[in-house]
Amino acid sequence: MADKTFDDGTIDDLPWASIFDPAANARALSAIQAEGFRAARRIIDRFAQAAEISPDRGSGNGGNGADPAGLSEWEQLTRAWWSMTGQFLLRSLPARPAGDGGSVGLDVNNPASKDALALCVTGSGSATGEVWLHNRESADRAEVRLRCSELLGHGGQVIEPDAVRVEPAAVPMPRRSSRGVQITVDVDPQVCPGTYRGTLLAVGYPDLWLPVVLVVAAQEP
Repeated sequence: MADKTFDDGTIDDLPWASIFDPAANARALSAIQAEGFRAARRIIDRFAQAAEISPDRGSGNGGNGADPAGLSEWEQLTRAWWSMTGQFLLRSLPARPAGDGGSVGLDVNNPASKDALALCVTGSGSATGEVWLHNRESADRAEVRLRCSELLGHGGQVIEPDAVRVEPAAVPMPRRSSRGVQITVDVDPQVCPGTYRGTLLAVGYPDLWLPVVLVVAAQEP
């Protein structure tokens, strides 16, 4: 991987794919330290400003230093600290590699946001993944029932829809909620190794769907 110059010390530019590169790790540590120092400096400045608040301002709000919303200066600073710390930690997390198994998201209000449910199993057995349904709007939505099509291999082999289990079968979607649905594919011993593809559909939501990719690896002798 080509080396890059990181002259602004921000975490957003770090090459997380090069996590095993010592030079990249050194740059990552330097950027994290720089971000931490900047966050600490901002918090210290806030404390310094709070210390300079005149007593008259506190007495004007009932003598407790609270703002009109009922929050004390100390509580405001504490919330600011946790908010900044949370943003810093979220930015420091490496992104999930594309195609990695585990879970995917499906927004019931934005069908255009497509990912793929990637599953993998060695030989016969079960491959399990998770689909997270999101309703980010302020109104409740009808319950969602997911169903999977047959999974078709490139050689013409087929895994029937009956081999796919969806739990729970029906998912209520109240406003501003997220629900997880477990998808399990049972692979019989007669299924040949290869890649099988299908589609996960939502009953009653014609624009809501996800590609499903199942990789059946051959067992080592």
